[in-house]
Amino acid sequence: MKEKGVRRVAWVPTKLDQEIENTRKKIGYTRSGFYRYALTRLLEQTLLSKRKEIHLKPWQEAIGTYKTLETNENEVTLTLQRTPTNMKLSFPKNSTEANILTKTLQNTPKNTKINILLTDNPQKPLIIRTFNEPTVTKNTYFPLLPFRKRARFVLRCVRFFEGGH
Repeated sequence: MKEKGVRRVAWVPTKLDQEIENTRKKIGYTRSGFYRYALTRLLEQTLLSKRKEIHLKPWQEAIGTYKTLETNENEVTLTLQRTPTNMKLSFPKNSTEANILTKTLQNTPKNTKINILLTDNPQKPLIIRTFNEPTVTKNTYFPLLPFRKRARFVLRCVRFFEGGH
């Protein structure tokens, strides 16, 4: 008895298709089996692991949308939303980092974009920036031109200034 299913078609650039085919052949999957496997793993990662706990090292940053700041008897945990997963940043409750998080974010509205930088400075171990302004991508210089025309225009400008007119 044959299993019922639905055929889906996807466009893949040639270079990527070659890499996919090489990988598929190395692991011995059929084309259909490989795509099924890859899609299943992708969905598992995005749907099943909604929270990813991260631990910053000095001079690393976390950027995302502020969702929650939770405090329990041991730690303070900040949840940032980044597509497709949420990130959890935890610090010991009585640490300087936890105090900075609590003081800085107590009046910050949810869904605010924030950037957290862990430093190696004991007096200021965390630097937190909030972004209340619209993102830069909304302020386009050529709002009436479609993306491809804008890209061609930029390439022509680059060639012109490099002397290739």
